[in-house]
Amino acid sequence: MAETQSSRTDEKNRKSPFKRFKEKIQTSRVETIQGIEVEHRVIPLWMKLLILLILMVLLFVVGTMIGYGILHNPFGVFKPETWQHIFELTGRSS
Repeated sequence: MAETQSSRTDEKNRKSPFKRFKEKIQTSRVETIQGIEVEHRVIPLWMKLLILLILMVLLFVVGTMIGYGILHNPFGVFKPETWQHIFELTGRSS
């Protein structure tokens, strides 16, 4: 019977990775250093900017594929001839 109780307490003490991550985010990240309150970031700023840049490029590619794919083959967006034709239509010389 003692084994079952200890196994139950072990199960309660073990937390899923999601719950540990959630608790880590929810805990206060404010620390006082030499009388100044400093808030630590969970995700570094450079990583946020990198993720934003990758998402912008990805959404641009997907958007052009959807827009061009309405009338033509969506993978035709990756051909240089397509972009040359688009630049000629808009009046921009390449």
